[in-house]
Amino acid sequence: MINQTVFQKRIMWGLLLVCQFYSCEKLYDAPPAELEKAFSADMTIRELRAKHVMGKFEQINEAKTIVAVVVADDASDNFYKSLAVQDSTGGITIRMDGIKLTANYPVGRKLAINLKGLWLGDYGKLIQLGAGVDDSDPANPALLSIPQSLFDQIIKRGEILATIPAIKVSINQLNNNFQSMLIQLDSVEFVPLDTAKAFADYPNKLSVNRTLKACNNSSILLRTSGYASFANAKTPIGNGAVIGIYSVFGSSKQLMIRDLADLNMIRGRCK
Repeated sequence: MINQTVFQKRIMWGLLLVCQFYSCEKLYDAPPAELEKAFSADMTIRELRAKHVMGKFEQINEAKTIVAVVVADDASDNFYKSLAVQDSTGGITIRMDGIKLTANYPVGRKLAINLKGLWLGDYGKLIQLGAGVDDSDPANPALLSIPQSLFDQIIKRGEILATIPAIKVSINQLNNNFQSMLIQLDSVEFVPLDTAKAFADYPNKLSVNRTLKACNNSSILLRTSGYASFANAKTPIGNGAVIGIYSVFGSSKQLMIRDLADLNMIRGRCK
């Protein structure tokens, strides 16, 4: 017979091997009371964004927390060193100095973000959250990404939600309140010049803008990185729905899809 001590050791070794093979992740080490406190937001993303003045930088000195859900990660490499997160009031892009963020911060993961010491800035009027300001070139200061060594101090990881519904909106309704949020445009199609063309310049790793238009002729740019896993795929020829993260560059409205599953364009084109 196997004595109890040997049996317990075998169980422990078995569990260790399972965790090594399946990359077990302990997300809830904190007691329930501490976890509940960590995920109690005392600031909304809308309130956070309101602190920013375009073209300026603002450091957050208050001990505030936003709680948000990841709506875009770097799984397809169309988003680089950044996450788009949103709550019920708005969205924001977080600049993070790391790759393969999807391993710990996949789409659907709930995050509690400690804002104290972080900075707000914008790139082409897209509001972003970062760790500081690079003013080595005084004429072109830039928002610094959050160092990987600080990820766990600043960001608490929570549960992964099953689905994240996109906000259905028309192109004409889009404004800065939708920045970095997951939206859905219905009854849109690529303009003839951009139909059945590669999403981006994959051989040269260059980003490309393709134009989407609605049947009322309103339009938006679909921007794709040359590093995206689907960069060399061809744009659909039909009409339908497109889901993506709303962005801006100056006065231009932009949309970035996360992968080809964000497209459902199989209906006939506008007449």
